[in-house]
Amino acid sequence: MKSVKLLIVALVVMATSLASCTGSDKGQSSTSNDRENAALNDENTLLRDSLNMARDYMNSLSSLVNEVSDGLSEIKEMEQIVSTTNFSQETTDRRQELRNDILLIKNSIQNRQNRLAELEAKLTRSEASNQFSEENRQSMLQTIANLKQQLTDQQRMIDNLSTQLDAANTKIKSLNQKVDSLKVVNTTVSNENVKAHQETQKAKEEIVKISNEMNECFYAIGSKSELKSHKIIETGFLRKTKVMQSSNIMQSYFTKADKRTLNEINLHSKKAKVLTNHDKQSYSIDDVDAGMKVLRIHDPNRFWQYTNYLVVQVD
Repeated sequence: MKSVKLLIVALVVMATSLASCTGSDKGQSSTSNDRENAALNDENTLLRDSLNMARDYMNSLSSLVNEVSDGLSEIKEMEQIVSTTNFSQETTDRRQELRNDILLIKNSIQNRQNRLAELEAKLTRSEASNQFSEENRQSMLQTIANLKQQLTDQQRMIDNLSTQLDAANTKIKSLNQKVDSLKVVNTTVSNENVKAHQETQKAKEEIVKISNEMNECFYAIGSKSELKSHKIIETGFLRKTKVMQSSNIMQSYFTKADKRTLNEINLHSKKAKVLTNHDKQSYSIDDVDAGMKVLRIHDPNRFWQYTNYLVVQVD
C-alpha cells in the first residue's frame, strides 16, 4: 500500500510538470510561426495522452488495491463464520448458501488476477517505456507483483475454507447415513419387539386358556328321576345308584363353572345328597333360610381331585 501511495504522488507531480510545460509551450506558441505551433500542439497532445494513460494505470492500480483489501476482509469474515459454525446443526440451504458465498469470492479473486495480468502486460510493452520513467514503471510493476502475491494468498485461504466446507458436508453425509442406518435398525428392532410382544401376549393368552380349561368344572342338580332321564345316573332293582362316565352323560344338563371361584352352590331343596366322588372333608351341606340346603366347598383342590363333575340329588 505504501509503494502505491508513493507512486500516485510521483504521478501527480509528473502530471503537474506536464501541465506546466503545456502552459509554457502555449505561451511561446503565440509568437511562433504556424509550423512551430502545430508541432507544439502535437507535443501537447502526446503529453496529455501520456498523462491520461498514467492516470488510467494508477486508477486501475488504486482500484485493485482497494478491491484486494476488501477481498481479504471478506475472506476473514468467511473464516470466522466457518470456524464458529456447527454444520451438523445447519440446514442444507444454509450450507449451500455458504458454498455459494465461497464461490463468489473465488470468482472475484480470479477476476482481479485477470485484471492484474492485463495491466502487467501493458506495462511491459515497449510503448509503456515512452509514457513512464523507468523508476515509475518498475514501481508499478512491483506493486502489481505484491498484489499478485496477496491474491495468491487469498486464493489459498479460500481454497482451504472450501476444503473445510466439503469435509463438513462429507461428515454430515456420513452421519446422516449412520442415522438412516440406525433408523433401519431401530425399525427392525421395533418390529421384532412388536412381534415378540405379540408372541408373548399370545403365549399368555394360551396359558390363560389352558389354565381356564384345567379349572373347568361341571355340576348338575336334580331329582333322581330328572338325573336318570338325562342319563346322568343309572338305577335298578336292588342296584346301587351309579353315576355315568362323563363321556356318556348329557352335557347340556350340566352347568359349567370355574373351580377357583366356585365356593357355594344353592341347592333349592331341604334334602340333598352328593352322588359323585369327592373328599368329604373338603365340603359341607348346610342349612340356610327355611331349611334349604347349600353346598359349600372349603378346599377346592381336594374337592375336585378325583373328578371335574359334581352331581347332587335333591328330593
